Amino acid sequence: MEDLMVLKNNKEYDHQETRSLLAEVRDFFQTKLRIIVPECVTEKEEQTDQINNGFIEAFFIEEGADAIFSACNGFDDLEGILDLFESRLNELLDGMDALLDKNADLDDESKKSLESYASAIDKCINVYVIQRRKRMAKFKELNSVAEIRDELRQLFTEIVANYIIAVLFDALYERIKNNSGTVYEMVVREVNEFLSQNGIYTKRVNAGDAIDPEYMEPTNDSSENYTDDYQKFDKIDEIRRYPYMFKGGYKIVDGYARIWRRKD
Repeated sequence: MEDLMVLKNNKEYDHQETRSLLAEVRDFFQTKLRIIVPECVTEKEEQTDQINNGFIEAFFIEEGADAIFSACNGFDDLEGILDLFESRLNELLDGMDALLDKNADLDDESKKSLESYASAIDKCINVYVIQRRKRMAKFKELNSVAEIRDELRQLFTEIVANYIIAVLFDALYERIKNNSGTVYEMVVREVNEFLSQNGIYTKRVNAGDAIDPEYMEPTNDSSENYTDDYQKFDKIDEIRRYPYMFKGGYKIVDGYARIWRRKD
């Protein structure tokens, strides 16, 4: 009997080790090569993940690199920082193109979605180039490092908030929530990497927290999300978007959450 128990434990250990190895291989193909590798999960695991609202975690970015504008120590640094941001935008576009090129067997809907994301990033680059050119005269009028950094922060905030997060992430959230395919998680990973490189992170909020109006806005459907549990009133039911921040505490865009309301 003891020998059978040892054998059983060894099989369980081997099973976990194999799953870990497969996860590492899958991550390598998707992160380094941008090739989609389907994940095998049991029905029970999928249900647990949905209950935990794990899909929003795909968008979470740890605080890491310094904000890109903080490297500016004078007007002489300006062109280099502006060029660096543009270069990273182009790398993001290259990443979208690589996802399309290396996954020719994608279904038509996924291909169209990827093409639309690439088109949105291409538009973002064009807008950035125009805004950069327009602001050069103002940059030349600024007298201090703090003023130059603040103007850079405003430019980068406008681009990231209006042409990346608002355009891409709200649609991607619904795709991932509805389990539309691994490719959408890979798109989020590409964009997260771009944001992280530039010193952007997401502020941690959790379901069950009281909503903080400084960083979070209630979604429109919150008005009809009723509960009789007084302990849930005005607390977060579902996170739809994290607040995005530059390192140093500079808010880029508010988060969204459906909150519980009291039915009067």
